[in-house]
Amino acid sequence: MSVRLRITNLVVGILCLGFCSSAAQAATLAGTVLDPSGAAVAGAKVSLLSPLSVRDTRETDARGRYKFVGLRSGTYRLVANAPEFSASTAEIQLTADEARTLDLPLALSAVAQQVVVSASLGDALAQELGSSVSVISRREINDRAAQSVNEVLRAVPGLEVNQSGRRGGVTGLFVRGGNSNYTLVMIDGMPVNQFGGDFDLAPLATDGLDRVEMTRGPQSALYGSNAVTGVLNLVSRRGQGSPRLSVLTEGGSYATRRFSVGTSGLAHGLGWAVNLSRLDSNGTVPNDNYRNQAAFLSLDYHRSPRRQLDLHFYGNANDAGAPGPYGSDPVHNFFGIDLISRSKQNLFSFNGSYAEQFSSRFRQVTTVGVGKNDYYYRLPWGDAFSDNLRGIFNTRSEVTVSTRDFLVFGFEYNREQYMSTYVADASFKPFLLPRTSLAFFAENRWNPTRRWFVTAGVRIDDIRTHALPTDGWARPLIPKDSITKVNPRVAVAFLAHDAASDDAFGTTRLHGSFGTGIRPPSGFELAFTNNPKLKPEKSVSLDAGVEQRFLRDRAMVDLTYFYNRFEDQIVSLGGSLSNLSSWKSDNLGNARAQGAEASLRVRPTASFEVGGHYTYLASARLALGDSALVPAPFHVGQQLLRRPKHSGGLFATWHHGRLTLNMNGTIRGSVLDTEPNIGAFGGLFPNKGYTLMNAGFAYQLPRGVELYGRLNNFLNRKYEEVLGYPALRLNFMAGVRVNFPRE
Repeated sequence: MSVRLRITNLVVGILCLGFCSSAAQAATLAGTVLDPSGAAVAGAKVSLLSPLSVRDTRETDARGRYKFVGLRSGTYRLVANAPEFSASTAEIQLTADEARTLDLPLALSAVAQQVVVSASLGDALAQELGSSVSVISRREINDRAAQSVNEVLRAVPGLEVNQSGRRGGVTGLFVRGGNSNYTLVMIDGMPVNQFGGDFDLAPLATDGLDRVEMTRGPQSALYGSNAVTGVLNLVSRRGQGSPRLSVLTEGGSYATRRFSVGTSGLAHGLGWAVNLSRLDSNGTVPNDNYRNQAAFLSLDYHRSPRRQLDLHFYGNANDAGAPGPYGSDPVHNFFGIDLISRSKQNLFSFNGSYAEQFSSRFRQVTTVGVGKNDYYYRLPWGDAFSDNLRGIFNTRSEVTVSTRDFLVFGFEYNREQYMSTYVADASFKPFLLPRTSLAFFAENRWNPTRRWFVTAGVRIDDIRTHALPTDGWARPLIPKDSITKVNPRVAVAFLAHDAASDDAFGTTRLHGSFGTGIRPPSGFELAFTNNPKLKPEKSVSLDAGVEQRFLRDRAMVDLTYFYNRFEDQIVSLGGSLSNLSSWKSDNLGNARAQGAEASLRVRPTASFEVGGHYTYLASARLALGDSALVPAPFHVGQQLLRRPKHSGGLFATWHHGRLTLNMNGTIRGSVLDTEPNIGAFGGLFPNKGYTLMNAGFAYQLPRGVELYGRLNNFLNRKYEEVLGYPALRLNFMAGVRVNFPRE
């Protein structure tokens, strides 16, 4: 036998021996989740933490049971939560080759202890994060019978959802006074924003979602570009429990039809979840019809927390008519319904991640992803297109320094490219505009005592934009450019009062954060300037608040103050502003937004929950650079466009046997808006506030069949979220949902 062959056999033998020894020494942890009466809770989520980061999550079966296998020896925390109950937390020490049983009791609560994946590097518990995070569960989505994500976001304080009228109308999201392109949108962790940050929320349906996470405050220290004022992450359903099938069909006003079918399950460590959906609506005027088709696919292999493979795909194709601003017409610029204009969008994202836990203290997570967001426009003066493509490679190391210290660091390669009809070279041909970001990041989560949770992180991005050719008349050749941006973030949570010491007066949680955010220029901003050194826009932000729970966690109130300073905003120059810069556009804009958020949730009994939220926002447009000027028709100190000073919402849900009743509403004060047809060039006008109220019911029949209905805008109010685009008046939807087996 050759020396090489002997060495090979020896290495293989050692690896096999190590693997077999490791497998033989694997520990098992199992148990049952129980409600206050001692009954098993099916469908509860049990998260395994080691000790500050989530290692794996299981959903209890029909008998309330969970099980984790293949665990290394060490200290673990278990957190179980379910709708209507507070979290149950337990800490356990496992040794090699040990099988332990641990039951987890739940108590009635207005707030669930949610695991959040978008507010830190590595999953974490919301209560241990200093950031402002709202999680809308699948249960809440179903209670509202919500069709689209923008409906459920209206339940989150600090947000202004701005939809141009009908279903499929362009929908922007303003977070804490920031611009609509200041929010990073992710689907299962994959960014889907266009080049420059824009994203239309209209096509995002709720079908196939497990939850919606909305993190407010800058998160560029985690994700780099576009996370200026917040991060929206849509988390699809995972394969858990025995195989199940769900079918939904509904119809209603304006010949609206919606269909959805999904299946999920878990067998031998392999989980799957698939959902297909379609929505059609005829609209209210000619050329107002809308079609939206979406698909989710999730595959994961979690045989044990040691090795985890996750694959996620999302696809969406939609087609919307664009009849124009046929509502308010303050200066009579509207000349009739547009019967030609339409938009078609193809959006998809794919990402896969592999996690390997090499020891009880070290884990490596690698993620790759591809996203595409393409538009095609039919317009009276000709067709147009806009294509956006993004690719990401991210690898991070997770190190458990101690039971109270968790460190994450890594590297990301992010490449995006853009092409548009209106961004052309001297021969009037569209060209490809690429941009690459190379980033290094680190985050440390520190729990010095059981009451303190400190998160500190930083990300360094080297943003490289490729050269732009001349357009032959206004834009010269702009050479390639590189800029380095550093974004820090610090967040602190402090449990000032422990519920265990006084059950009537629950936990007092203080929380606060500070950070910065950036948004690199869009394709249009780069193409229509002669400035070779346009920088990213940036924000400097902080917030601080207190969350208080009462009545054994059956009531919760949260008050938060926030402050945002927006700098280096890109503005076009000319006229009286031409002496501020030698370029056609420059980073001279400034703005400020500050205010307070308040939210309340009360669950006096297991069957009834009520709550609401209010946001006060004081926004102001500030002078350009060191001058006292701003672009016309604005003035210094003016309220920012489409951002209300006062806004809020409320909800109430009642479960009684097989019957569920739900009511929710949105209240918005007046805003400053633009002339609907030609924008700010046509002048600025007030857009009065509105009140939107919706109500619905659901009734469970035997064998997992559910009948439901919903009245939207049941007060039949006439209003426009965007001036010129009337919202739908009183309308209804009714449908049937079948779950097998019954949830």
